[in-house]
Amino acid sequence: MPAPSPRLPKISVIQSFKVAAELGSLAKAAAQLALTPAAVSQQIRQLEEQLGSTLFVRTQSGVMLTEMGKEYLRYVTEAFDILHLGQQNLRHAASVPRLTLYSLPALASKWLLPNIAQWRAHCPEIDLSLHGTHTQVDFNATPADFVICFGEDRYPQLDKQLLFLDEVLPVASPAQLQRFAGQDVLQHAPLIHLDWGNEGRFLPDWRSWFQAKGIDDAPPQPSFSFNLTSLAIDAAVAGAGLLLGQRRLIANELARGDLVVVDPLSLPLSKPYFLAWPQRSLSQPGSAALIHWLSQLAGLRTNS
Repeated sequence: MPAPSPRLPKISVIQSFKVAAELGSLAKAAAQLALTPAAVSQQIRQLEEQLGSTLFVRTQSGVMLTEMGKEYLRYVTEAFDILHLGQQNLRHAASVPRLTLYSLPALASKWLLPNIAQWRAHCPEIDLSLHGTHTQVDFNATPADFVICFGEDRYPQLDKQLLFLDEVLPVASPAQLQRFAGQDVLQHAPLIHLDWGNEGRFLPDWRSWFQAKGIDDAPPQPSFSFNLTSLAIDAAVAGAGLLLGQRRLIANELARGDLVVVDPLSLPLSKPYFLAWPQRSLSQPGSAALIHWLSQLAGLRTNS
């Protein structure tokens, strides 16, 4: 048997192998594929030579898979199942228009998800796919149509719609406030910090908040630190400490009473949030509706 070839066999050859394996007969496979038995036999022989393995043992009643043939059939069956699934998904995508929106995870989970049902009422004929990511979105390598980003500097070539400039204010759970009842909670409760890496300079921290409050030498306090905004919010709800929470992202927690404002002093973030998209996205069905809907959620007035 020759050495196996690194090239993939032709799909028609693989299909002949699959049908012959399932029917146990080259003649029956030929009839189903509208080929001659000799043609199917030649395809199987070519496949065996290319793989460097014997796939069938010929018997008086037909053909029987070898152990290598059985192994190869498992891969072939899985590959064809994936192809069929892809075909079904493409048909569905063609029949039901879809927009794909990428967003920072905290915005996706804390701002968009609580309002996601409104999209179906706003635009019932267009499906919406929501992806949460911190990484730069490559519109040429992903299915993205739109992205919600922090600041406009990351996508200088894209069209943009300003959504909102958020602010932070100190909040805590009712249990946390009860734990420090009778004390100055701002001076004694643990502080929850957010580590945004390079973007952290655009997010007011506890030091800047205390300075704005006129407290230049705040006493050291126990603390927790998180790199994800959603984790920090969940930690505050769980009673871990005080959080400088973004008003837009903690709106539902405040409305439910899971978090309580400790002090009314708020500080704005240094950059606003934007919706960004390449020009080609505007040709997608529902794109104008998505821009309008997100603008409404952000509290902006639109003319459409």
